[in-house]
Amino acid sequence: MEIDLTAYSDIDVISTTKEKELTLSADSTSIIFQFFSKSIYSNPIGTVVREITSNCFDSHVEAGINDPVLIKKSVDNQTNTIYISFIDYGVGMSPDRIENVFSVYFKSTKRLDNSQIGGFGLGSKSPLAYRRQTGHGVGEYDNSYEIITIFDNIKYSYLIYEGKSGPMIASISQEATTDHNGTEVRIPVLEKDVSTFEKEMVRQLYYFENIVFDGFDFDVLTNDYQIIRGKRFLYRGNTYSNNIHLCLGRVAYPINYDVLNLNQYDYNIPIALIANVGEIGVTASRETLDYNENTIKIIKSKLELAKAEIVQLLNKQYSNIVTLKDYFNLKNNFGTLVFANGMSIKTDKLVNKKEIDFSNFKYSGMMSPTDKQLFRLFFNTTTLGKKLKSRYGNGFDGGYDELKSKQGLYYVDGEFKRNVKKHSYLKDLNSTYYIINKRNLTLAYMRSEISDIFNVHVDKLVDENGVPTEYVQSLIDMQDEFFDIVRENASNYDLVDVPAEYLIRKKRNVLNDEVRNTTFPIKIFGSWSKTRVKVDDLVKLNHPIFYGTIEDERKLDNAYSIFRILFDGECLITGYSTYYHNFERNHEKKGLMFAMVSTSTAKYLKFCKEAVHINEFYKRMLKRKAKYVMDYFQSNLLIEKFNDLQSMYRDNNFTNIDPNWGGVIKSINVYIDKQKFTVDISVIKSELSQYFDFNSLTLTSTQKKYSDLVDSLMELQEKNRSILRHINTPSRLEYYDNDLYDILKKVMVL
Repeated sequence: MEIDLTAYSDIDVISTTKEKELTLSADSTSIIFQFFSKSIYSNPIGTVVREITSNCFDSHVEAGINDPVLIKKSVDNQTNTIYISFIDYGVGMSPDRIENVFSVYFKSTKRLDNSQIGGFGLGSKSPLAYRRQTGHGVGEYDNSYEIITIFDNIKYSYLIYEGKSGPMIASISQEATTDHNGTEVRIPVLEKDVSTFEKEMVRQLYYFENIVFDGFDFDVLTNDYQIIRGKRFLYRGNTYSNNIHLCLGRVAYPINYDVLNLNQYDYNIPIALIANVGEIGVTASRETLDYNENTIKIIKSKLELAKAEIVQLLNKQYSNIVTLKDYFNLKNNFGTLVFANGMSIKTDKLVNKKEIDFSNFKYSGMMSPTDKQLFRLFFNTTTLGKKLKSRYGNGFDGGYDELKSKQGLYYVDGEFKRNVKKHSYLKDLNSTYYIINKRNLTLAYMRSEISDIFNVHVDKLVDENGVPTEYVQSLIDMQDEFFDIVRENASNYDLVDVPAEYLIRKKRNVLNDEVRNTTFPIKIFGSWSKTRVKVDDLVKLNHPIFYGTIEDERKLDNAYSIFRILFDGECLITGYSTYYHNFERNHEKKGLMFAMVSTSTAKYLKFCKEAVHINEFYKRMLKRKAKYVMDYFQSNLLIEKFNDLQSMYRDNNFTNIDPNWGGVIKSINVYIDKQKFTVDISVIKSELSQYFDFNSLTLTSTQKKYSDLVDSLMELQEKNRSILRHINTPSRLEYYDNDLYDILKKVMVL
């Protein structure tokens, strides 16, 4: 990376006082080494991954090759040591380069080259910031690592470690070799840190496309991914960030929108702005961007250019929007930019519909309503059959997507005239069905609706001869095109043919008085034994019944258990009085019954108004609780994990031992308290598993954040397990006294 070393030395300063050059003290070397090897890095592991990999790529640039960089995990079976190696096949390092460049802080061969990422002369020493506890004594650690480099047929091995006054480099060996030039940085890694290295490799190397990973968890790291390259942006996925970020060379950096005085939610799209090395400055640690005036100006410009490119790509993608159907497909899924390889991103947070050119769309001059608004303007919908008791409407709101998915839709050309036989048949077939026909847009009262929906002033709908005005005629054309879509997705009511066998069956399925007065055995779930129920009493029962035969007993039992916990168990009908001929329930609310009958008597249930087979339980009842169930067990993953901790590591009073860890515990408790559910459904997880796939549960990003905090508490608990077993402590921290707190502060590893 090209760095201008004279940027702060070419300013003429006129002074009237005695001048003196600032210098470093003679004993400052150790302090400087400490600062630039460890203190400047807030994320040592991430820094190691980024800096050493960048050096590998820079070596390939210097050598003029395009071979992949290799990052490998290996285990020394003799010492049981895990190593992570960063291997390049570039120029290698001669002994002179090791001595005069690598061994010197702030010395770099890349300072005048923007084709390479480095430039500060610090990154190659970054592994010194990764401290591994040795276990030899309190505060003792190891941060050494190896350099194995091949230069001109000689392999050199070096050990870099921390000496008394600063970092040291020691030559270990050298031997002749026929291998190609290149360098391996070999770092010993603690087993508990491997997963952190893997996660940082994903994040820090997100746009380093020419890397091969070997020996890692390939559910985390993969050698098979694609990077979409635009002129102004890159796209790989949304793992790094959901907001626009910056790719400087190959290194990804989040953008601080507060510094830019921009709202980050206006840039909610997971792409990276492309910036060349040297175009934007970074801090000495290279962990963040250096937000000077020039940086802010460049990033804002790049945001605008990237947005303009996205708009251009969307315009090209939407240039084929011509028909109303094309427009509806776009309107309901606006902003999905599809790339040639099938990958896609949502851009609707960045791009407004008004910024897209729909000039090829035949109604472009008048469109603004949604498909549902247009449907309600153009059509009447009549709901027939079983009435839906819902505060959300009649069960069909119209619109393009519902037209394609809704069952029981019928259309009529002209005025709808109800047919009794068809009504009975369609009610039996669909339970609830809908009739759609066109509204007359030329009627006077339509003026206000048209004006409101299209935000236009309409003086008149027809001229003196009763002919629709030009604007209204364009609406009628649009209505006709929309009605063609209705025809494609609904059935013609006038052409519905009632089958003869249905009419015969309907006539036969009439219960006579003799049958009504007979009784038959039925098992009502919630009662201890079977009871005999009068057919007439069952038929007159105006309450939902879920029924089945002996083959369905387990389903019925599970559904009964689920309803009792998840719904209002007080509503259950749990018995029948043969004396009073009525069904028993706990209060006067609408009841519900689970019943098992024999195969021969199941026919009587068909005469009950609200009796359905138990196979309909999910669709009729449980589906409405699906989100609650999945949210409950998703949250339970975190809660159960937290509850696995010993009580003291879940207690807010831990602040008396350590404020930082106490703050972590309190934040987890506050979050979990917000996740409390009104009903504990863990007791019916087995029954619910027949309807829901709990193996597919994953934590949300917020839950994952708190899960990581729980992991850190588990590590803390493990570190202190052997220490605390020697101390007799009460089970709850609130019973500890100050002396015990002081002891724990001194002996615990915090």
